[in-house]
Formats: sequence, C-alpha cells, structure tokens
Amino acid sequence: MPTHKSKSLAARPCNHRFAAKHMLFLPTLIRTLWIMIDKGMIRQTIITIGLILITSTVFGQSKESYDYAFSEIHKMLKGDTPLDFKKAVFLTENAFYSNNLDYNEFCQQIDDIEIQLNQFMRDKNVVNHPMGKHFAIFSYMMEPSKYNGNIKLVYDFEDLTGQKDWTKMFITKLLNTKTGNCHSLPYLYKILAEEQKAEAYLALGPNHLYIKHKDDKGQWVNVELTNGTFPRDGWIISSLSITTDAIKAETYMEPLSLKESVALCLYDLALGYQFQFGHDDFGLQCCDTLLSYFPNCIYAYMVKSEVLSEKRKSLLLANNNQRNPEISEIEKTITGIYDHIDEMGYKDMPKEQYEQWVKDAEAERLNQQQK
Repeated sequence: MPTHKSKSLAARPCNHRFAAKHMLFLPTLIRTLWIMIDKGMIRQTIITIGLILITSTVFGQSKESYDYAFSEIHKMLKGDTPLDFKKAVFLTENAFYSNNLDYNEFCQQIDDIEIQLNQFMRDKNVVNHPMGKHFAIFSYMMEPSKYNGNIKLVYDFEDLTGQKDWTKMFITKLLNTKTGNCHSLPYLYKILAEEQKAEAYLALGPNHLYIKHKDDKGQWVNVELTNGTFPRDGWIISSLSITTDAIKAETYMEPLSLKESVALCLYDLALGYQFQFGHDDFGLQCCDTLLSYFPNCIYAYMVKSEVLSEKRKSLLLANNNQRNPEISEIEKTITGIYDHIDEMGYKDMPKEQYEQWVKDAEAERLNQQQK
C-alpha cells in the first residue's frame, strides 16, 4: 500500500517531468519484456506493451475518466447498481489510463485463471472440500505449477509503494507481469474468491492489505500474500507495530464487507488522481463518499488531511499569508482529523520502515522453508 509520510504526501501533477520520469523505467521494462518473451508469455507480453503505449499517451489526459469512475462506483455504493469489486477495481485503473483499457479483456484474463482453478480442484479432488477454492487460489498465486504456466506471482520489490510509478499498484500490471505488491495481490485474491463464490475478506494494516477467511472449523485464517504465509494475529500486530488503541478502535485487522471493499476503491481512485493531477476537491469528494460507507477507513482520513493542508497553503499564498474565516475553518477541520486519526491508533510507518518489513517477511519465509 502507499505509505503516508508524516501525514503528508507530495502532489504529483501530470506534466512533462512526469513523462520524463517514466522514461527512466525503459531499461527495467525492456528487461521485463525480454524475460516474459523468454518464458513464452507472448500474450501477456503483447498486453504489457499495449499498457506501456497507453501510459506514454496519457500524460495530458483529461479528468473526465476519474469523474466517470467515481460516478460508477458511487452508484454501486448507493445501491443503484450491484456491488462488484472486480469492476470497481477496473474502473480505478481504467481512469488512470483515460478509459483506454478493455473491460472484456480484463474479465477474460480473470476467466482464464478461473478455468485453471477449476481444473486444479478437479485434479486434486477438492471440488467439494470446504477449503478447496481457497486451496486452489493460494496455490495458483503462490506456487509454480502447470496451472499457472510454472510462473507463480511474486512480490515486486522495485518501487513497492508506487511512489514513482502508480501502475505498480494495479491488478492489470500484476496479471501481465506476474509481479505485484501488498495492494494488487490481495485485490486479485479477493476478485478470484468472488468469482468462485468463496468468502474472502480484505483486511487493513498500517500501509498494508492482506486477506482473511474462515477455515473449515470456522476459525479465522490470515493470508499474507507478501510472502505466501498464514501468520497469526500476534505476528501481524508485532511486525506492523499495530497499537493497542488501533486494535480497540478496530482500525486494522477487521474483515471488510463487500461494500467497504468497493468503497476502498475510492481511496485508490483519489491517489491515482493525486499522482497525475495533484491535490484538489476531487480527492475530498472521494474521501467523504468513502467515509460515508466505510467510516473506519483511516487511509481516507489521511488523504483528506493532505488535500485540506494543500488547500490551506494555496489560500494562504493567495491571501498574502493572512488568515481569513475560510482558512481558519480548514485549519479547524484538519486539527479535528488529526485528533481522530490519533484516536484510531495511528502510528507513522515511514516508507523505508515498511520496505524493510516486506524484505524481513520474505527472509522469514525463506528461513522457514530451509528448516
């Protein structure tokens, strides 16, 4: 998940510097494409090249794609259209690409995986097992086999929070490169579980997402896709430094409902918009709507405070650093948000600390395998 630095995230307006910054990734992209071709991933390679070309043409995109995505997700939350997590995720990513992605192609990629999951369950004779669907999803994602072309999904340690390249957070990127992070990997697991009609829930941690589901005895199981393990609650609490206040406030580690999961996509939409256009009232619109359906989403409060802080700076600059009633009201709102965030058990986890946590988690997994 994207990290928040001292309750502030720098704006990234869409301009030529943004385009130039992406040119720095050409060597990495070329190496990735070469590996994919070498492994026979021709179809995925073609799709990836298409996404790269789309990315190179959207630097001057309009904001209408974000308005459309917001409207469609809001319709789901209001009950005007059915809740659909897969579609909500696609809408947020498609907005970044200025509505140039193909939803049918996206669904086909998911359907292709579903075919393999069903074949796996038949081959392993677990079609009727209570945990058969979860067994299939986890195995497909975390273990190389004939069902995934002997290519498991792996953690992308390069720009793992999307600070330089927001598409690092995308499922479309995960599907086409087989590399993801603690955002795209749990999202894909959730989508596959929804398609299989298996219960799986997103759960939040500080700058982190993971999966929760119940086993055949009704006990909660944590699925950590960062390293492909099933950690206990105590490990999550200690390793992510979750505070007692956060546990009491149910800020983290709670299974999100389908509506909360769809609402969480508005957070992704706000950050994608922020990456391309910077801070403005669209971010507030996303956060306020999200919080009306998922009031315990600490991420939304963080983004809202950032947007308001930038708005305050702009107003002060325009008013020769003289406060007026509007600025004072914004400052009051920001203070209230910070107080509420503290009550929710917020504890800052710098980007460097989170990156080290990911590396330590992977090292622990490898250590366990060697025992």
